[in-house]
Amino acid sequence: MAGVSSVFVLLAELEERYHLSPGNLGWIAGAAFAAALVTQLGLARYADRGYGLLLLRTGVAAAAIGLLWFAAGTELWQFVAARAVLGAAVGMIIPAARRAIVLSSVGDLGERLGVFYAAYLAGFVFGPPVAGALTVIADVRFPFLVLGIAVAVSGLTLRGVVVDDPGRRSMPVSPVDRRVLRRLVRSRRLIAALLVVISFRYSVGVFEPLWATYLDDLGASTMVVTISLTVFALPMLLIARWAGRLSDTYGPRWTSVLAAAGTVPLMGAYGYVGALPVVLAMTIPHGILEAVESPGTQAAVADAAPQQDAAAAQGLAEAAGSAAAAVGAFTAAPLFAALGAGPAWLIAAATMAVLLATSSALDRPRRLAAARRPGTEPDAGETAVTLP
Repeated sequence: MAGVSSVFVLLAELEERYHLSPGNLGWIAGAAFAAALVTQLGLARYADRGYGLLLLRTGVAAAAIGLLWFAAGTELWQFVAARAVLGAAVGMIIPAARRAIVLSSVGDLGERLGVFYAAYLAGFVFGPPVAGALTVIADVRFPFLVLGIAVAVSGLTLRGVVVDDPGRRSMPVSPVDRRVLRRLVRSRRLIAALLVVISFRYSVGVFEPLWATYLDDLGASTMVVTISLTVFALPMLLIARWAGRLSDTYGPRWTSVLAAAGTVPLMGAYGYVGALPVVLAMTIPHGILEAVESPGTQAAVADAAPQQDAAAAQGLAEAAGSAAAAVGAFTAAPLFAALGAGPAWLIAAATMAVLLATSSALDRPRRLAAARRPGTEPDAGETAVTLP
């Protein structure tokens, strides 16, 4: 994830060094989400069939190749292809890793997903300043070379990781297994949970092509841009475990929708603030809300799906999120170029609000009753509390 976040913050440097147009930056960002969509829809289910460890290893290898290709690339199509390989790698790794977490958790799924999210965020926290420092030492190619080698070496740590059920790969694939995605999308609860994921990931897609360019327009240096992402992600890293525990305490559906709703006005306001220190300060509450939202959405998806389809459901969620992120990336850059920062950010906020409203209409969020919270005793007559 340090490599992923390095691409995110160095887009402005790539634009300047290789004379890329701002409108084309969306292709680099969107390629990753489109590739992740394909791998998540096509391959995630195989983590449920005994190929989880193979997906993890292949994903790590693909991530290393994508980063090294970024270091060697000089043209737009090469950066788009390298970003696609990197996106496909993430699409293979995440569902398999979450399957292991879902199957091993007992009453602490949100907390465990919070810890996983903290590891995920560690790359976003430490990747950008490292990439910025390496760029200053050499040039924009050096961070991708270093991180590509580091990812390749990290593959050695996968020895001994257990993701697959013994003998699962040798079991025949039943017609029910082949229809897993069709079965999942018939669930109204799952669709409602997916819409929150889509809202979250759409905002990520908008951020990727806009953030570095927008801060550059406000007068930020490359190092300030890299630090800005750390400022955004550091609160998320520090509270990730506690944020995941909120889902276990109050219910993942309730916490994820509430947190997601809190990010909407922040998204809408970014383009109209115009003052760099204020924009950077706004990322702190935004990061805290997303720290609560992310493990909540993952746990809500797990709650809405049968356990035997755990990886398939997480893969479907990631695929839906990747599609939304691709739409955000492909549309945000042209809107920014044509309409300016204010309308581009405001359109993104309005889109998120519509998605969250539709999700709430499909499955009204309810706060988890004390009778169902881990470690609590039910009070007489206590019932679930509905969001107003």
